[in-house]
Amino acid sequence: MKQLTQAVFDDAPDWVKSAAVDSDGAATGFSSYKSALKCRSSIWTKGDVHASECGLGYGYDATDWQNSAIERVGQ
Repeated sequence: MKQLTQAVFDDAPDWVKSAAVDSDGAATGFSSYKSALKCRSSIWTKGDVHASECGLGYGYDATDWQNSAIERVGQ
């Protein structure tokens, strides 16, 4: 299984500031910083109603998905 690392941001839009893996192994990018994300049930959600999100791929390790959120370095 793939690990969520800074490499996930390589092909992500410039506005993506953070990323996280849901319980099903799907990675999502968010325009919010990691501190604004909310862990709900089995998914991560954007903490700000005005924030955007985009899919970044599937097949990520979801073992510790509740602690998977990372921020893009350099933003």
